[in-house]
Amino acid sequence: MSRILILGGTEEARELAERLVDKGADVTTSFASDLAEEYPGAVRRGGFGGEEGLASFIEGGAFTIVVDATHPFASEISPAAKRAAKTAGARYYRLERRPWRRATGDRWIDVRSLEEAAEKIDKGARVFLTVGSRGIAPFLPRRDLEIVARVIDTPDLGTRHDITLVKDRGPFDIEDERELFARYQFDAMVTKNSGGEATAAKLVVARERKMLVYMVKRPRGQPWVNAATVDQMMRKLRRHL
Repeated sequence: MSRILILGGTEEARELAERLVDKGADVTTSFASDLAEEYPGAVRRGGFGGEEGLASFIEGGAFTIVVDATHPFASEISPAAKRAAKTAGARYYRLERRPWRRATGDRWIDVRSLEEAAEKIDKGARVFLTVGSRGIAPFLPRRDLEIVARVIDTPDLGTRHDITLVKDRGPFDIEDERELFARYQFDAMVTKNSGGEATAAKLVVARERKMLVYMVKRPRGQPWVNAATVDQMMRKLRRHL
C-alpha cells in the first residue's frame, strides 16, 4: 500500500485525511504550524527546513505520494513541494479548490497584490480587511483609512493604535456577516480569492450592500491543479489504495 503525505492546512485536507483513513490508507498530514489541530491519521507539525528538508522527509518516510492541499495563497510551498517530491521519487498531486466567481451585482476590483489594493482604496474609506494577520502590513501606511481587520492571531500593527481588530475564526454565516457589516458600515472590503464556502457569506453581504470589493487574484506560477474537490482527488488516488 502507498504511503501518503498530505500537506495540510485547509478543510479539504481534513476531509481528504478522514476519507483516506476510512479506506485504511497509511496517511500522515503535515502542518507548518506547531499549533495545528488534530487530524485523522498521523500528524506532523512544524517546518521542514526548506525544500531539501522536505525531500529528505519524503524519502526517509518512504512516502510514495505527496498530496499538496495547502492554501491557494501559500505561494512558496507548492512549487517547492512539487520539486521535493520529484527529488524523492514520489508522485505529486495538487488539490486546490476553485476560486470565487463574480456574480451579478458584484462590484469587484481585481488586484494582483495586497500592495496594489492598499494603493487603490479611496482616501478616507472605512475598509474591512479579511486578509489574515500577515496581510495587514501593506495597509498600515494609509493613515487616512479607517481600518477594521478580522484576524485569528493578533498582528503586528507597528505604531498604529487606531485599527479595530475583530478576532474570529470561520466559517461565518450570512446573518452574522450582515450584523457585522451593519455595525461598521464599511465602504470597501479587501479579500483574497481563496474560494470555498467557509468565508463566502461576506461576498453575498457585500453584494447586497453594493460595496466595493478589492479581490486579490491567486498567485501565479503555481503547480498544475490535479483536483478541485476531495471527490476528484479520491478518484485520482483510488488506484494507489
